[in-house]
Amino acid sequence: MKMLTSKNTLICIFSYNMGATLERCIQSAQKMCAGFEMILIDDASEDPVTVELLKTKRQLFRDIIISKEPKQGKRHGNLYLNIEKACRYATQAGFEFLMMIQDDMQFVRPLDDNIGRQYRDLFNSGEKVLQVDPRFLRQGDYEVLRERCAYRYGPRTSYADVGIVHLQRFNDLEWQFLEGERANKERLADLGYERLFPFAPIAMHVPFPRIYRSGRGRFRVFPFNRGRYGFEYMTEQEIAAMDARPVETVPLFRTFLRPKNMRLSRLLYRLRKDNKIFT
Repeated sequence: MKMLTSKNTLICIFSYNMGATLERCIQSAQKMCAGFEMILIDDASEDPVTVELLKTKRQLFRDIIISKEPKQGKRHGNLYLNIEKACRYATQAGFEFLMMIQDDMQFVRPLDDNIGRQYRDLFNSGEKVLQVDPRFLRQGDYEVLRERCAYRYGPRTSYADVGIVHLQRFNDLEWQFLEGERANKERLADLGYERLFPFAPIAMHVPFPRIYRSGRGRFRVFPFNRGRYGFEYMTEQEIAAMDARPVETVPLFRTFLRPKNMRLSRLLYRLRKDNKIFT
């Protein structure tokens, strides 16, 4: 199997009403994934800033697809229909890998040849490796896979709505997506598939994004500038230090990433539990 490159890997951003957060996601992909083709699938956003971004950033994408299917009553809108569209699009276009990114995420280090080889090696480490998840990790009890130089959060965490999918393995399943990440995860785990976290992640969800469920925004009082925070790009020195660590040191976002655009909210960032930072 060849390493992941701009020739065999398509990036897909899934968006809905995120405005400035989507813009940061796009900018980071431009900077950290130079040369990689991108598509964007939008779940019929109504937010004016998002709608305008889809117009002004059109030239950056191989394609922008607006989902038109009805989504009433669906907690996550048409996300799973849109993921199926992305897999089908990437397959028909001749790509081997699809990198699925949500609009509340940001790339923080380059998707370079070193990363491409590392992620290839993870797919090569087992025929049942369906997905490599390129996110930094939150606090948790992770299994350290020393021989594979990777991490796993239990043997049943086979799938996530974010990550790099091996398209041939996915297509061989003739998979029909179920509603909800957990349902897909459990069914794929029953079939023996697994998802791995790499030694060197490259992306993460931004702190304190706007939250939508069933098409409605969830109100949060603090922080006041919700949706406008991000992380600093990693410096060459930070990347070198991270890559020189022992594999037993799990790549936690609090350890390796520096939040950006925070003043008073920095205290909230320090005090909140990991899961609350991303909700």
